[in-house]
Amino acid sequence: MNKTELLQSLEKESKDLTYKDGNLGKVKKRAEMLVTKIFGGKSEYIPALRKIRFSPAMAWSGMDKSYYEKSFISGKNELINLINVMQEDLNLSDSFEIIENGETQVIKESFNKIFLVHGHNEEMKQSSARFIEKLSLKPIILHEQPNRGRTIIEKFTDYSNVDFAIVLLSADDLAFSKKDKVENASFRARQNVILELGFFLGKLGRERVVVLFEQVDNFEIPSDYQGVIFIPYDSNGNWKLPIAKELKAVGFKIDGSKLLE
Repeated sequence: MNKTELLQSLEKESKDLTYKDGNLGKVKKRAEMLVTKIFGGKSEYIPALRKIRFSPAMAWSGMDKSYYEKSFISGKNELINLINVMQEDLNLSDSFEIIENGETQVIKESFNKIFLVHGHNEEMKQSSARFIEKLSLKPIILHEQPNRGRTIIEKFTDYSNVDFAIVLLSADDLAFSKKDKVENASFRARQNVILELGFFLGKLGRERVVVLFEQVDNFEIPSDYQGVIFIPYDSNGNWKLPIAKELKAVGFKIDGSKLLE
């Protein structure tokens, strides 16, 4: 698991905590261990973790047990909020700012994020994601990222700060013009996938966007994207080498031997 996935798993463990399950101590120890590994032993998150209270600050004989449970819930929410801050911190650490001649410049520390736009074809999504990981790159799949109270548009915008996009056009919808008959219907990709394709073409440019489309009969490929690379998807993996070439052409470090694994 990478750092982001570790914090996501910690967040899930924290959300799953209940007052009587006895797992609080284990989660607290794991949280401190992960903070030390990810942010260092002198991180400000360590004292912040230790300050979180899961029991009342004061107690007396005969005190209603509901106070203990309320304190536990309050501490649990505080822990989850702190983990969310850590995740945001980790996302921001992918870039840092320098001041030069009065101007702020953002310098990327990593060049490895690839946004994976997908429809409902799970095989295409999974095989593409695993291929990206095999190249030691990081696939960004939107629904796998934490929501943190954001709308879909806000979340999409936040995670669209990537170096490349691979758009998967799968035969998810069946559609036809109102002037045509039902028998003339053709397969199409989901409309949100087409929308995101246009977004990344505008944001990254044509040279940093590749379309991988499902090979089925009567599949309609968008006609208004001249100059965009369209590569047919097949279960034999013949699409992998063309995508690797496009990645290498824009500066990604690609180890050719990994294509043979």
